Amino acid sequence: MRPKPLFLVRALAVTLARLGFAAVLLPWFVIGGLSKIAGLTLSVGPPASVWPLSLGAYYAFLPEAMAQGAAPTLGQHAFVLSMTLCELGLPLMVVAGLGGRISAALLIVQVWMASLVTGQLMAAGNLFDASPFDAGPDRVVLWTLVLLPVAVEGAGPISIDGVLARLRHRRGPVW
Repeated sequence: MRPKPLFLVRALAVTLARLGFAAVLLPWFVIGGLSKIAGLTLSVGPPASVWPLSLGAYYAFLPEAMAQGAAPTLGQHAFVLSMTLCELGLPLMVVAGLGGRISAALLIVQVWMASLVTGQLMAAGNLFDASPFDAGPDRVVLWTLVLLPVAVEGAGPISIDGVLARLRHRRGPVW
């Protein structure tokens, strides 16, 4: 049975979206996430309390609270830890195609939340203007558009999800 043309277009679109994400954004997420883990070479700042996070993680996700010098609450600790784990785990899941729809959707939420919490989204400027100095809103929209095909269509046939679906339905070879 021949695959239908629409299936091939969708499969190509999500595969290219994942490859583009891997080439352009995956290093940004991995380096950003690793810079927030205390004790690693890329770590920014000393360890923060008993948590495995560096002080830089708190400055990255709670800039206003840290500027005030207030000790983070338990909820803020949990927020910073969850944002860091999302920054490290979800991009790898998107690239591998594991839980494609949910991992891409959660990563979109993480990008928007991080941009809102840090003030980059609201204070940076207008969308689609010519200024290269206020890339916050433009970056969030661009990253969302790269992840959106995977969030809507899934990871595609060339992914862990695709392999698992073929194994589950026993339609042809795994590879």
